[in-house]
This record gives sequence, C-alpha cells and structure tokens, in this order.
Amino acid sequence: MSTRVCAHCSRIKQRCDGEMPCSRCKRMHFHPRHDSKLMESSGLGHVCKPRMPERPANLAGGPNAPRRPRASRSRGGCLPCKTRKKKCDECHPRCSDCRRLNTTCQWPVSATQTEPIILDLTDVSVSDSAPGSPGCASIRDSVGDSNASLSIPSPASPFDAEEFIATLFPHPLPEKKAPVFSLERPLMITNPHLCTDEDKSLFNHYVHVVSRALCRSSTKRNPFLVTLLPLAAASDAVTSVILTLSGCHWKRVYPGIWGCALKRQGQAITRVNELLGCPDKKSIFEACATVLLLCMTELFDGTSRVWKWHLKAASAILKSGAFPTVASDEWDFCISIFHYLDSMSTISRCKAPLLQATENSNDVPIPSRRNSVPELGRNDSTETIYGIPPALLDLLGMVNVLANHRSRRVDELSEIGFRATATHIEDEIDEWRAAYDMDATDTDNKSDTSHATTAFEWAIRLRLHQIVEGYDALHEFVKRAVTTILDCVQEVPYASRVEGCLLFPLVIAGSSSLAIERRMAVKERLMVMENTLGFSHIHHARQLLEAVWNGNETSDLNWAAVRYSQFPGVVFV
Repeated sequence: MSTRVCAHCSRIKQRCDGEMPCSRCKRMHFHPRHDSKLMESSGLGHVCKPRMPERPANLAGGPNAPRRPRASRSRGGCLPCKTRKKKCDECHPRCSDCRRLNTTCQWPVSATQTEPIILDLTDVSVSDSAPGSPGCASIRDSVGDSNASLSIPSPASPFDAEEFIATLFPHPLPEKKAPVFSLERPLMITNPHLCTDEDKSLFNHYVHVVSRALCRSSTKRNPFLVTLLPLAAASDAVTSVILTLSGCHWKRVYPGIWGCALKRQGQAITRVNELLGCPDKKSIFEACATVLLLCMTELFDGTSRVWKWHLKAASAILKSGAFPTVASDEWDFCISIFHYLDSMSTISRCKAPLLQATENSNDVPIPSRRNSVPELGRNDSTETIYGIPPALLDLLGMVNVLANHRSRRVDELSEIGFRATATHIEDEIDEWRAAYDMDATDTDNKSDTSHATTAFEWAIRLRLHQIVEGYDALHEFVKRAVTTILDCVQEVPYASRVEGCLLFPLVIAGSSSLAIERRMAVKERLMVMENTLGFSHIHHARQLLEAVWNGNETSDLNWAAVRYSQFPGVVFV
C-alpha cells in the first residue's frame, strides 16, 4: 500500500489507496479540483489532495499535530522488577519496589549503578531527627553530590492493613507517628550476615514492621531495635533468629518466604549449641537472646509445642552461674522477655512460673513474688515489652499456681485451704489496685495503657473466679467482669501500641459472653488485631473462641478444656 494518504482519509482515520483521486473520494463523489478555494466556497465538496506533511516538534499544537499516545512501554526498568514482572518507576539509584523490599536494585549497563546495601533506620525516623543529627548527616553522605537533584521517594508504608480495616469498621484509627529511635547508637547499621535478597527482605520487614508490632509503648527507645540490631550485626545466630521471627510474621501474606525463614531457624539452633560451649559473657548473651526469640517465634506461630523446650532452655541459662547478673541493656532485655513469656505461658501450662521456687510444693503454696531473678525497675525496656505493669504478670503467675492445685481439693480441709489461698491472692490484687490508683494521675487514667491495664486486671480476677467457682457464665461476678473488660477494650483504639495486651482479656471475656452482640464485638476486635499485629496465634485464638461458642454447653463455657484438647499450641502472648 502506498504511503501517500489524502487529507480526507487522514481526517476520518481510514485506509487510503494513495491514488489521485482515491477510491473513497471517487465513491463519495469528492473529485479533485485545481482551484480548491473555489471548490470549497461553492459547496461542491472536499478536494482529494495529499495529506500535508507533519509539523516538526517545535510547531506542534495545531490541528494537524500528531496525537500523543495514551500509554507507553519503557524498557528502562531495573533488572529485579523485570524478573518479578513488575512495573518499575525507574527512580535512580533505587526504585520504590527495591527500596520497599530492601533488595539490590540492578540496572542495565547504560543505567546508573546502584548504591551499596545499607540498612537505614532513619527512613522511619528522619522526620523527627534534628537537622544536624548524625542520621541526617549519614543520609547526605550516602546520597552524594551527584545525586543531589534526584527525588528519591520514601519506601511504601508497611501499615497498609489500617486502610483495609478502615473500609470494614467505622471505628476511627489513630493517626500514626513515625517512631523515634535513640541517637545513642548508630542509625546506619551494616549487617554482614545477610547473604541473599530474601535475607535482606526479611531483615527490612523486621525493622519496619515486626519490631513495631512487638513494641508496646510510645517510648523513643525500642529494645527490639536498639538492643537487638547491634547484637545481630555481630552475631549470625541472632541475625538468623530475627529473620525467622520476621518470616513467621510475614508468612500469612507471603507464604513463599517461610522456606527461607525455616532454613535460618535451623542455622540459629545449630549456632546456639556452639555458643553454649563458650564461657565468655558475650556468647552467653547471644545464646540467651537467640533461645528467647526462638521461643517467641514458636509462640507466635500458634500451633507449635516446641516453645516449652525453648522456655526451659532459657530458664536453665538464666539460672546458671555463667549468666552475668550485671546491669546492662542486654540483661534487662533478656530478663524482661523471659519474665513476660514465662508468666503468660502459665495460662496454658497451669503451672507455676519456671523461676519460682514453690513449683513442686505438695501443699497449696502461699503466693510470693518471683525471687530467682532480680526485680526489674519500671523503665523504658519493661514498658516496651510488657505494655502493662510487670506486677500484673506476677499476680497472673500466682493465680495459675493455684490452678495447678485444683486436683488436690479432695476433702473439706483441703477445700478450706484452697479457698483461703484464693482469698489471699484476691487481697493481693486489691492492694496492687489501690497502690496503682494512688500513683496514677488524671491523664494516666484516660490513657490507652490505663484501659489495657484495667482490662488485664479484671481478666486475672475472672480467671481466679473460674478456678475457684467454675465456668458458669450466669454468675453475677462473671457478668460484671465481662462488662468491665469489654468497656475497657472499647476505649483502646485500633492499632494502639498496647493492643497486643488485649488478647488474653478478649479470649476470657468472649468465652464468658452469652449475648451475640458481645461475641461479635470480641470477634471483630480479634479480626482487627490479626491485621494490625499480623501474627498467626491471634487467628488461632479466634478459632478457639468460635469452638467454645459452637459447643453443646450454653452456660458452662470451659475455654481452658477446649484449648487443651483442640488448640494445645495457643498461648495468649
């Protein structure tokens, strides 16, 4: 076909045979005239003449200017995006996808080379850093003068689940502020133990998502970053277990990453066996932190029972003379993590805490605070890990010590002793509440932490009542406790820092609720927590409640028996 196209065919965007006149103009009776102006003025029709040549780019904009294409395909994207078959925004030196996944952004030969992979914790805290802080200076140095004119977007926010929740529930979500990390430690940390792109993605996911889900206070020092990351930079075992914990959190939405996390878990266990043979303090700290994080990984999975062995191993390390009892961030971190896991696991074990000396007593024990581990002061580390006062965890352990002795209520004398111990524990809770109210201010009473503390306190009271009186949901004390717990839970907004402390109160209040409205409120909050916190054990806790609600008994809702028989791996951490 000829490349000559007449003006009429070009205007209606149809094929032209290039003749003079063309076949379409002949059929439409558009005959050529030498005097086109006379032709158009007389109204005889359009002159069939060749199309005018296209205007150059500097003259574009007229009626004959070529129309800009609506979409175009570029082949200048980075190589990882091409491998993943994703659209690349071609932002140099690292595109947004590679920044989000923390992978190496490789470009074709003609493109700009990528920068070295360095973990930059200021991505989430640069807005709150001072202009002259070391973090800002390190960012300026890493970018360089040659890239000063480039606009590098910040990585995608890891909390997209909040937008999804907002479309489901009318409850307002709190406005999030970027966490601020202490500048006492270097904000730019290079970890030499990240070998593959999957390792880097898991490590980046831990820094930006998992560490925040584990932090339960608004403190500026998050020990899951400030304490663990420097330790991980010098320890392959701690790095491996951090990647395992990150994979456990990520596998719900990205199942393919779990294989890499399992491989790292095996490496961490192998390395722990080697560290336990070293007598130096650094190796003991590495081994203890690794075992505790392995225990957390199994607990957050919700189906594993291996956490019991990890918890016993951590107890043996802490009781051994090789573990240095010196004041340090690592010491406070290990003790706080163990105290929390040990106390919360007593709900599932129905036994005394592992570091309590009265565990094997034949008589009903007189409750006492833990004495094998030094008392921890109320500092940023304990607030970040617990989210609630540590004394409540001691009271919870005392209640579950009593639960371990229920089978010994065989006669009237043992029954009297059992109830006397329960009354003593209740008095301990009342004394703690009086001291807590005396120290609290009006602002503290309205905070999220205060509401979560009250909900947890009444969950302990309700558990004590169930151990002594049974699981009758129609009892007046049960109704009062459930109402108090759910009212406090409603005061804690979605995605709050202390939302992780609500799992045990929600389960025990939901299992004792008979009204469908209350059950749906508990179920809705657990579904929200599945998205905001992201760990699998919350989903299994919701399944446990549904199994209790679907049982044959309408008033005797024994959630502990259902957990023991159908969900043995669920722990309400």
